[in-house]
Amino acid sequence: MIIVEGIGSSYVHSNGWNINRPNGTGNYLFLHIETPADILIGDNWHYYSEPCFILFKKGQPQVFHDHEGNKYIDSWVHFDYDKNNSDTDDIAQMIDSLNIPCGKPHIIYNTIELVDLWHLADAEFHQNGEHRLEIMDMKMKTLLYKFADILHSESTTSSKFNRYRKAFGELRNNIYSGNNAALMNDITALAEAQNMSVSYFEHVYKELFEVPVTRDIIKSRITYARYLLHSTNRSIQDIAQFCGYENVEHFTRQFKKITGFTPSQYRNA
Repeated sequence: MIIVEGIGSSYVHSNGWNINRPNGTGNYLFLHIETPADILIGDNWHYYSEPCFILFKKGQPQVFHDHEGNKYIDSWVHFDYDKNNSDTDDIAQMIDSLNIPCGKPHIIYNTIELVDLWHLADAEFHQNGEHRLEIMDMKMKTLLYKFADILHSESTTSSKFNRYRKAFGELRNNIYSGNNAALMNDITALAEAQNMSVSYFEHVYKELFEVPVTRDIIKSRITYARYLLHSTNRSIQDIAQFCGYENVEHFTRQFKKITGFTPSQYRNA
């Protein structure tokens, strides 16, 4: 079990912020530096103008500070394994299995989910529920697994596409939020919002998420239609129109292609 010993989310520190721990700490530190910073790596200082993440193992040097006295913002979490109930440091095994390089900064562009997970963990840390420790354990593991997934995904993508991850990540989250996809009938408008041609917009989207944008829109629509079929008595034609389909036959074909059932069969199953 992972025990969180302290956590902070988007803390704004005073000018002149400086961390100097050449021998690290006796626990693990996961750090998200959200503003420009200078970081000591080995014997050399490196300037990072973009937000970055660093996972420190026990005893790894932690030496960094704000850049030229400017405002410094970070999120952090100190954690360790449950020493009261285990003699084995399963966190070290987990980090090794996830192949996360520790002690070095990683610039990640698609930070939306990581930031949301961090905020949720921070909120739970200050609760007093009966299962708080178990919940924090799951949230920390989710945070680390998600970090590893995004890190390795972005590392295999060309840097010319990674710079679009934040904007496209926000777009994809919007596609899958509620019934937003019902209003996305014009790919040209989506492309123009990114200042791109339609062809390049579709190319970037597929490079980043390995699926066409149209497939995500259809999947989101059908997912919301499934919810409405099970939770409401609205007619199938009404649901089709509400989910962005002018033609109920078209809706039925796409619904069956994705679920294997017609809307009527799905509702009655």
